[in-house]
Amino acid sequence: MYQPRRVADPVAPAGPAVPTPAAPHTPRYAAPTLADRMVSRGGIALAVVTATATAGAVVVGSSGGSAAALGTSPAAAPLARAAAAQEVVAPPTRTLLAEELAVPAVSRAKEAVALVSLTPLYTKASLNVRKKADEKSALLGRLELGVRVSATSDIEGSYRKVEFDDGYGWVLEDQLSDAAPVEAAGTTWNPCNRGSAVESRLRKDTVHIYRSVCALFPAVNSYGGWRAGGLPFHKNGRALDIMLTPRAESALGHRIANYLIKHAKVFNIDHIIFEQHIWTPGTPHWRKMADRGSLNANHFNHVHVAIRA
Repeated sequence: MYQPRRVADPVAPAGPAVPTPAAPHTPRYAAPTLADRMVSRGGIALAVVTATATAGAVVVGSSGGSAAALGTSPAAAPLARAAAAQEVVAPPTRTLLAEELAVPAVSRAKEAVALVSLTPLYTKASLNVRKKADEKSALLGRLELGVRVSATSDIEGSYRKVEFDDGYGWVLEDQLSDAAPVEAAGTTWNPCNRGSAVESRLRKDTVHIYRSVCALFPAVNSYGGWRAGGLPFHKNGRALDIMLTPRAESALGHRIANYLIKHAKVFNIDHIIFEQHIWTPGTPHWRKMADRGSLNANHFNHVHVAIRA
């Protein structure tokens, strides 16, 4: 039977065109992303993520302590330890000990006697301070009458070591006293508690002497001021008699006289007489006087002090 020859495959009837699906579009990046870097490093990060995902959920206790893993695989333990190792740990601290603190340096000059107790004493006169316990040693300076010093227990011969300036010096030991000498005291204008009757007709400087001596020497028996007749000092109000018991109060009289000498310039003193001796600012040492025939005339029972006109 005759079969017609097929020249070509039959053409399918025309219908609506079916679009060919396009290849998926991959966005381009100006620089490699984190994912690109992870892939380029051999998938290390992907492996970590995968292992973590299979490790199970981690539950943190209410106390904030270490977490407990649920369904944790053996491979997850090293990863958990690695993550804990990355936590920031504060550097260890150390308490500074007291003995490590800086200690103030001790002055070299005082280092040798740093442990020696110091005794407060007072000078009984103006004293030379020497470098060594020797009258021929170099002179460091002077201490005035009544100055308070800190004395050490070091005594060599007649000298004692005391604090002086930034170091130490040596002074005559017998010229130091436990109490401040009254000669070093100041003066006062405060009224005398014995009253002011003796101040009648006295000059201003004479009153100053009376009030100062009254305040410092309460043991004085009595005072004599203005009187008529005799030398011009008493009748002009320029003299004061400080009455004492003869012989028995000789030491007190000398203390009063030394006090007056110390303040001679302040009191404007012309002269002082006691126990038949006289002292004047122009010739500042005691000189013996002629015998006048009695204890009173020779001033054994009182210190007589007069001021300049």
